[in-house]
Amino acid sequence: MRRTLLFLPLLLSPLAQAMQALDDDSLASVSGRDGISMETTGPGWSAGSISYIEDGQTLSFKGVSGRPQDAASKSTTTLDVEDDRLRIEHSSRPQVLSVDNIEMAGSTKSFGSMRAFYSLGYSLKLKGGGASGVSGFAVSDSHLSLRDVTFYYRDNGFDLIVNGLSFDTYLNNAYLDIVNGGSGQEIQLSLGDTRLVGQIGGLGLDLAHGDPAGQVVTPGAPDTRDPNHARSLGQIKLDLNLGGSLSIGGGGASGEGLRIRPNLSIANSLFEYRDDGVLRAENFSGLLSSNSGLTLDLEQDALGGYARIAFADLRLNATLGGLVIGNSANQKLGSLGLDLVFQDEGSRQNWLKLRPGGDPTSGLKGIGADLSWNMRDSSVSLTDNGNSLWFSGLRTHGSGQITLDLTKNCAAAGPGCHPSIWGGSEQSGYAGHFDGLRVGLSNVKGSYSFDGLRVGSPDAPLQGGTELLVLMEIFPAFDFNLNGQLTLLPGGAVGDGLTYNADFYIAESRAAITVDETGKGLWLDGMNYDMHFRDGSLDISAGTGVGSDKGGVELRKGTYWSKLDVSDVRWGDRSTGTSLGRIVLKRYESGSTLALSSGGAGALCVGGSGANAAACSASGGRWEDRGDEGVSVKLKSRFVRDGSGNPANSVASNEKRNQVIWETKRNTDANGKPINGTGSQLVVDNFYTADGDPANPDRNDYGLQVDLNLDVAPTKVKIKSGPNAGSSVSPDPLGFAVNGQIRFKEINVDRVQNVHPVGGASTAMFGIKAQNADIRANLTATPIN
Repeated sequence: MRRTLLFLPLLLSPLAQAMQALDDDSLASVSGRDGISMETTGPGWSAGSISYIEDGQTLSFKGVSGRPQDAASKSTTTLDVEDDRLRIEHSSRPQVLSVDNIEMAGSTKSFGSMRAFYSLGYSLKLKGGGASGVSGFAVSDSHLSLRDVTFYYRDNGFDLIVNGLSFDTYLNNAYLDIVNGGSGQEIQLSLGDTRLVGQIGGLGLDLAHGDPAGQVVTPGAPDTRDPNHARSLGQIKLDLNLGGSLSIGGGGASGEGLRIRPNLSIANSLFEYRDDGVLRAENFSGLLSSNSGLTLDLEQDALGGYARIAFADLRLNATLGGLVIGNSANQKLGSLGLDLVFQDEGSRQNWLKLRPGGDPTSGLKGIGADLSWNMRDSSVSLTDNGNSLWFSGLRTHGSGQITLDLTKNCAAAGPGCHPSIWGGSEQSGYAGHFDGLRVGLSNVKGSYSFDGLRVGSPDAPLQGGTELLVLMEIFPAFDFNLNGQLTLLPGGAVGDGLTYNADFYIAESRAAITVDETGKGLWLDGMNYDMHFRDGSLDISAGTGVGSDKGGVELRKGTYWSKLDVSDVRWGDRSTGTSLGRIVLKRYESGSTLALSSGGAGALCVGGSGANAAACSASGGRWEDRGDEGVSVKLKSRFVRDGSGNPANSVASNEKRNQVIWETKRNTDANGKPINGTGSQLVVDNFYTADGDPANPDRNDYGLQVDLNLDVAPTKVKIKSGPNAGSSVSPDPLGFAVNGQIRFKEINVDRVQNVHPVGGASTAMFGIKAQNADIRANLTATPIN
């Protein structure tokens, strides 16, 4: 196994070049009883190139340097022996680490460049003898500190900026050993009782490239940085109690390389993301493990060199307890559990190939990745007031390409910006990428499914209820072929958060509306789905605390339009079931929102009305208290009227229009496949919401509102047949409980059309209005057994 580091050239600091021997008088004043202290100064170091060579492939870091932020500052290191341990104290002067370019040999593209400002300090107490007590090191009562970090990643002249980054690591009963692993000797770090406290103050972008030195603008000088450099995606805080071990050994998936074998545990930890509101897990615990380990190899194919990260097996088991979303005073969601199992199965494997250069239309820098994944036998669980629900039998696999670039809108940037293929009918007003961090998706083909819900225990009978999630476009099974882009910009609708622009293209895919364990159900076959988002945002709001405004995760869709074209709605088998015909759904929305907050329905009256148990019972209802945990979802859809008019004797084809088309009795081609547009159609055309205000008929603030309270709770169930028919099941069975309300002030439909393949389109109804609806429903899905 060979490792090669090439330093071209290594520039020694003047400090090293000026070292001199101490004379006798100087040595006479040195005492070892209190240890040794050293102070260092100097301009730092630099290297023209640092290269890692493995299996004939080379990864190079060009123009590398480490320098003090202030050349006159000093670093201090003290060594002494304390209670049979070697104590090392280090206080570093603020440093700057720079890499001008990260390349792979033979490629004209690069991963970009980076610069980091930081201060490092540590206090270590070391003792000989590792976990075995014979060889290695034992580390106790030690502290490592990385503070005042500002990190810049530069891609094609634009900067991604991480501000206010810091980590404090406390080590106790930790050991460093050389052990025999599954593929040879490994360096093993046993974490013992380790605590990691960290935070990220903010993440921003500078798309003006007005801060080339990566430093604060000189007072009085013009500030040419992009305004978004001061905006943030939010703040993160971590307080993790870590255990287990981490092993590092030589040899990748083949030949030379690196193998990392994690067996890490997390217990009684805290995770918090903060915007104006908070997303916090007050009791975070879990396990990350891999038997075969994660491998890192440098390889090459017809497209050039790449770094390959692979894992044949990996398990992530995590519980986020005491979840609070929105306001810190909110009721809790309960706990969210993840048990994700990644496992290679034949051609379905888990790997990531990192390539220099991002999207081909975004210049020569950036990050590209080919990926493949396979997850099986996994689950996601929700525990609400001690009652648990599992999304059981979760499986997913697929492959595709992802790119990461910092980009700028060509229409605003002018010459020198990189053009883009996205935009569709907007091309005249959108001549390139959007401003921000762009994630590109190319030929991402995959599938996911889950068996169903289990309530009470992970081996409880499977039951229905997943159909209720289709309102949020979460299908119980989905085969997809995805292309598109998502561009993120720091700063939400208010304060921190993010704004986004996106285009997604799903082609020749298949999704289930409802499906049983045999794969039979209601399927959308031959699905093509185009979605476009403009100026959307994602925030966490604290809310007002008044009424139902508890804040939470707020997704604003901005201006949104989409077209869902389903060749066959099938009942039964996904590909051979009876076809109910073709369905087309076009949507055009502005200002639609989705909000998610912790806390479910609480106490409510089922089957009646009343604000307390007595009033509910008197109305013929049943009073249920579903506890103070759960999830609340608020959806508001504001459908916009297409003002371009309604063409006579034909169906409007505008992209930005709300329309439903049901087509049957289509002609077929030589292969027996239906030909769209050749059958009879029923068209609900140009529907939209309004506030029903006679003084302002164009006002459209209220929209169509759907409120859902999701809980896991017991409910009353009657026995349908048998000797005990009519009596209640005892004890009350647990179920997936959904309390829902649908409201709107006014929904309008311009016209309903009948379309004959020969005779053309005719209007059957015109000018339809439905006003002031308030529909309430309560459903609890329980297993049938």
